[in-house]
Amino acid sequence: TIELVPHAAYTSVWTSEGTMARKKLSVWVADQLVSGFLRVTALRLSLGDYANQGFADARGGGAYGVGKRWILQVHDKRWTASSGDNATSEEYLRSVADHYCPRPIKYRHVWSQRRGTPLFVWRPMPPNDAFVALGMVVTTTPEPPPLDRVRCIAKSFCRPTSEAPVLLWEDSGCGGKPASIWLVSKPQALWVASGRNAPQETFWEVAADTISFDYTGRPSVHMMHERQAGSPKASTPTTKPSMFGRSPSR
Repeated sequence: TIELVPHAAYTSVWTSEGTMARKKLSVWVADQLVSGFLRVTALRLSLGDYANQGFADARGGGAYGVGKRWILQVHDKRWTASSGDNATSEEYLRSVADHYCPRPIKYRHVWSQRRGTPLFVWRPMPPNDAFVALGMVVTTTPEPPPLDRVRCIAKSFCRPTSEAPVLLWEDSGCGGKPASIWLVSKPQALWVASGRNAPQETFWEVAADTISFDYTGRPSVHMMHERQAGSPKASTPTTKPSMFGRSPSR
């Protein structure tokens, strides 16, 4: 299955201390993404970095200005795999992740500020129009982050968000180009907009908390979306990855 699950392990990568910002903010990266006893049974995939008001660890969310935090998980629920199949199990999970939740092909720089600890914000660019990004990531240097820092997700697994973006923080007092940080979908990954007005674009959310696969590898969720004008024709992933000749775990 591919599923949204709560997640509470994060590492701090930046705070607004020293920026002269009127409100405190901290940015966090999801940690502890591989799980399993004796063999790897689940991989958790970062959809973006997380932010919360103040410098304390909000962990699973529900405090410091953010709702409950979620992360994407690829879960191997087969009963037959043994501990000796550990490498194969992990390789297969990564194959499923790469097929439906690929890494971006590059990043686009969105905003930066250099007071205190510098902050650079990056938008993941999906491989093609069949995939979308649900959050942004940050660095403290001008170099873009590694491509394996975050995952995109098949647009056919998603629908446009039904809720308006929620303002988390804006950089009043920092000087420089104004920007604001928003929560735009259920996982609570951060999204940065230039200026202090709500961003005006289509945001996406996963259409179901759990996406299962039948014996042919066909996913239980397949949303149809119109192709954007000028976008290259893209092949939506509707079938299983070919690795090992097995369908994704059901």
